[in-house]
Amino acid sequence: MIRVSTAALSSFSCHITCAGKFRGAAGIFAARRSFSTSLQASLNPLGGSKSKRTFRCVISKQISKPSWFSTTISAKMSSPSKVVEHVVFFNVKEGTPPEKANAMISALQGLKSLDTVLQLTAGPALNSHSETYKYTHALYSRYKDKQSLDDYSACPQHMDVVKQFVLPIVDDIFALDWEAEIDGPVVSSYGALRVAVFKPKDDMATPQRFELVEILSGYKSLFPSIGQVSFGENFSPARAKGFTWGFLSLFPGVKELEEFNKNDEHIKLQCEKILPQMENYIIVDMLSSPNPSSL
Repeated sequence: MIRVSTAALSSFSCHITCAGKFRGAAGIFAARRSFSTSLQASLNPLGGSKSKRTFRCVISKQISKPSWFSTTISAKMSSPSKVVEHVVFFNVKEGTPPEKANAMISALQGLKSLDTVLQLTAGPALNSHSETYKYTHALYSRYKDKQSLDDYSACPQHMDVVKQFVLPIVDDIFALDWEAEIDGPVVSSYGALRVAVFKPKDDMATPQRFELVEILSGYKSLFPSIGQVSFGENFSPARAKGFTWGFLSLFPGVKELEEFNKNDEHIKLQCEKILPQMENYIIVDMLSSPNPSSL
């Protein structure tokens, strides 16, 4: 099994490593991201917004896409591209046989064969950080637009996976969706990822909110070890437990994720600028398309 070193556990801890103040972080970035203002009234199992639109469920002629996506699949883009991100956290019940948890992950991984899915990975959490919630597994997937996410959510294959493999062994599910403008390829190569969801404080002042948007949107500019960043506002509140911001960081591999977790400037920025403005947060690190032996 591949594991991130124990240093990763300090990534979102505000202890003595946070001494001193981060200087001029917000001034580095220009506001580059726009939030979606639409909210959906409900969420299907594993997320996705309900809609009156006609759904399509198209299975690719390929059995599955490669587990590692090549950057050559997508042409280099000179301007940001808009995508829809979908993340789901699961807490597998204690005492669940490992083979059932592995079967759930394998079934979820099989959903990447759907034509509406740009990329998808599911697996156990390498690390999970939250003051309130505990999650053992996660799924991340990307779509070209909200309609594609709707199609995925309503697809019979997806629904069968949820009913047969997910619901029988989990006791908590969290899902959050957001639109984002990303730099770089829409289908990207990555070996590890971090998903962070935030619940900002209700009394956060507007200038502070804009500052945080600038910081999170420009995180890659400050930390080059991150391959790609995605940030936006949730538009599917039903299973999001009041969390409203989604933040994704893609890394070339576990080594880069470990280095990021130990970066002093990252720790200071989280402790002094970001987390003090949050009522709650959940952070999950995971591998891209883990091998069965690592489940």
